[in-house]
Amino acid sequence: MSLAAETRDAVRARPHLLYALRAGVVNYAAAAKTLEVEGDDDAVATALRRFADDLPPLETEARDATVRMRSGVGLAGEDVEADEDDERVLTVGGVSVVAAGGELTALVAAGDVDARALSVVCDRLRVENVVVDAAGVADGELVVVVPRRQGANALRHVESALASLSV
Repeated sequence: MSLAAETRDAVRARPHLLYALRAGVVNYAAAAKTLEVEGDDDAVATALRRFADDLPPLETEARDATVRMRSGVGLAGEDVEADEDDERVLTVGGVSVVAAGGELTALVAAGDVDARALSVVCDRLRVENVVVDAAGVADGELVVVVPRRQGANALRHVESALASLSV
């Protein structure tokens, strides 16, 4: 495999570096030193520069979604007993997030949302040090569950992330 091909593979294994290359904010020499590619760092930096030139520029788009906050949800089976009548906000495997007086807050975005939007929202919350207890997306609805005390702050971050989603 050529040095250029190894460099491209190493970048693809690090999505954050791929986004940075697309955004044009990479110090190629520094990035070359962090990649585990056999070869001279200057040659790897050149391969990074050429790869970046071939990538489409990073763009953002606003998603049309309404975000609302639902306090008092909990994970059924852990901190909340769920009845048959309790509204399920999110279910993954055998665990449900239910609206039944729990200690968590669900942020529910309805509209133009998909797995890409969920990924960006979770990344944004991680960067902002907001704990995500559960998350999912299906059929035009995205749900992120956070501790109650972080709900209002998380709401602002989710709205912001959906307003400038990288594509």
